[in-house]
Amino acid sequence: MRNVHTGHQVHITSEQMKHYQEQGYIIFESLFSEEEMDRICGIIDGFDEASEKALRAKGKEFISRSGQINFTANLNFLSAELQQFIADQRFVDITTTILGPDIKLYWDQSVYKRPEADKDFPWHQDNGYVPTEPIHYVTCWLALEDATVDNGCIWVQPRTHLDGFVEHVKTDLGWVCYFGEEKGIPVELKKGSMVVFHSLLFHRSTPNLSKTQTRKGYVVQYSVDGSFNPNTGQLFKNGPLIAKDGKSAYEGFVTRENCS
Repeated sequence: MRNVHTGHQVHITSEQMKHYQEQGYIIFESLFSEEEMDRICGIIDGFDEASEKALRAKGKEFISRSGQINFTANLNFLSAELQQFIADQRFVDITTTILGPDIKLYWDQSVYKRPEADKDFPWHQDNGYVPTEPIHYVTCWLALEDATVDNGCIWVQPRTHLDGFVEHVKTDLGWVCYFGEEKGIPVELKKGSMVVFHSLLFHRSTPNLSKTQTRKGYVVQYSVDGSFNPNTGQLFKNGPLIAKDGKSAYEGFVTRENCS
């Protein structure tokens, strides 16, 4: 289901919530303007360039592969402007509607898939990477540039979140929860559009077959305040509180050291 956005607030209808609950995702068209994306992309490009340069010396670091796909994490701690962006009212509206009144940033990372990157990023649930309690959090996959089938957009398997957590197998390409023949459906996004999906929804991305275009995404994830790793008992401290009692709660830049 696609929501066409026209302002700086987001109202999710009961029909859209039903789609999220039953299918596991909602697409928000033109949630952010091209100007906003140019500004945010300009910041993230610099961090991606620096991490890609470091990656070249190693060639590969778990799911990041030099010249293919690069994940650069915890960007909100590196830029006050980015941290303010992830606390934008549009994120507050979406996450409080889906998860409840008290929301914290769970994780953020850029994902840049280079031209001619020739491998899938395999089927997984986001919970497959880190156990989380409560198990449900939301992933916001924001297109910094157009994401298409040709350049490696993400694909989803609707309704798979209803099956609960599925055991994952670690591979050279990342954790994998599904090895079957189901292709899923592509989620093509125009620049500034975003798909929001349940952390248990099966998703993947396909190779970037374009010759010149890097597929650029910013992945911003939110959980209820107080979420923790049930294996260690540790609270997640990867970013600021963005909502309290259903209202925006962000008061300014929070460093990693001062994140509670």
